[in-house]
Amino acid sequence: MASACDLAREFTDMLRHRRGHQLRSWIQKAELSGPDATGVFADSIRQDLKAVTAGLTLPYSSGIVEGHVNRIKKIKRQMYGRASFTLLRARILLQP
Repeated sequence: MASACDLAREFTDMLRHRRGHQLRSWIQKAELSGPDATGVFADSIRQDLKAVTAGLTLPYSSGIVEGHVNRIKKIKRQMYGRASFTLLRARILLQP
């Protein structure tokens, strides 16, 4: 249990401080010394290593775009079957 907590803290530290260059060594530690669930998580990261490393290294984020998409989907669900596309467009553009 202690090794799982240590690995989780290291991963959180990598996330917060954008240290993607440490990811390979963390994966090796997780697969060798961590519990089975941590090893499975590390293996899934290894499958898309370039993308995860970029996410932990680069300052770019799609969070704002995802927030807008979520807002638009919510409005669309609320208006389903009730109004025309023109009203839907107006609500999307006018709501903050």
